[in-house]
Amino acid sequence: MPTTINGIGTQYYGRKNPRVYGGICDSCQRHVTLTDYETGYYFVVLFIPVIPLGKKQIIGECSVCRRHRVMPLKEWERIREENLESGLANLAENMDDPSKALELLQSMTVFNQMDEAMELAAATAKQHAKDFDTLIDIGSWYERQGHTKLSDQCFDQAIQLDPQHPTSKRIQGVNALQAGNPGEAAKSFEPLRKSADFYDPSLFYMLAGAYQGKQMHEEAIAEYKDLLSRIPEFGKDKEFRKAVKKSEKALGSPTSILPKKGIFG
Repeated sequence: MPTTINGIGTQYYGRKNPRVYGGICDSCQRHVTLTDYETGYYFVVLFIPVIPLGKKQIIGECSVCRRHRVMPLKEWERIREENLESGLANLAENMDDPSKALELLQSMTVFNQMDEAMELAAATAKQHAKDFDTLIDIGSWYERQGHTKLSDQCFDQAIQLDPQHPTSKRIQGVNALQAGNPGEAAKSFEPLRKSADFYDPSLFYMLAGAYQGKQMHEEAIAEYKDLLSRIPEFGKDKEFRKAVKKSEKALGSPTSILPKKGIFG
């Protein structure tokens, strides 16, 4: 890490080829915005760069604590070329295997080769247009890159192939929530409630909040109660308790589904 005392020391200057993405910071363990980028490393006097000490690749700089990993830019470029060449060779030998395309797509993303990655994603989606899992994977990749229209196209294709698949139900439910229709979302989520492999409490927490936003407090309480029965730790969460109390107050409930917390509950 660069260090300066009274304006004398080392410092990074410049920022090229940035890649911005969401993730968990290795240092502060928060879900934050992370950034990879190329920069120059300098000896500075009065914070003015005087002597260049080399070029660096910053990896995963946290938007909150600012910590990151760093390596010489030449080493990063060597690793990038080796990974991309290996990925291209594997794909060339296994053109009909979508997993090889997805592995290469991930490498292109990590090494910020986004133009090439977009071309590969489009070609893979077209080649495997009848493969449910591949369409979901490509749609999810588009979604992470912020290409909502393209991700929706892949998801729609996948749903048409298998509308009863739990992942299809999840997508349909989330779309219904975003459209302000918790009743339709509940119908889509119901199969997931019964599946040990596909149950996700965050979906039903969002569903409860959507019910509450529509003043459908009985339905909201039913969802909060189900969440508590499955994950008792929710009863200790401040925001969860606040949400439950809001619906209970609206219903005029004489008792609470919440476990007691402290002397006054």
